Amino acid sequence: MAFVSIPYLINSARDGFLAVPCRLEQAALNLGAGPCRVFLTISAPLAWRSILSGLVLMWARGMSEFGAVLVIAYHPMTTPVLMYERLLNFGLSYARPVAAVFVAICLVLFVALKFFSAGGRIAQR
Repeated sequence: MAFVSIPYLINSARDGFLAVPCRLEQAALNLGAGPCRVFLTISAPLAWRSILSGLVLMWARGMSEFGAVLVIAYHPMTTPVLMYERLLNFGLSYARPVAAVFVAICLVLFVALKFFSAGGRIAQR
């Protein structure tokens, strides 16, 4: 699943690193910092929101993967495959709780990420 969703992370992180001002990196290099230190102290902290955004997109894409897991690798049992199996074997009444827990976990995760990325404010405008 990481193979098909890694482009979300790469594109988001690339955009974040491109947004880092080159002047800051060049100033640090001129002041004697090495390339590794420039990356760890300037580039990565300024691009962390984009990296986190890419990780969330990658996670969401991986969690929603259904077809490839069902066709190619039935185990490990992912949540969409578990819901599908419960729906086929036991009916809607057994699949609904799994879906509700899955939606609740995703909702809590996304609200928490929004809260922490907004600096403790839910509504940001």
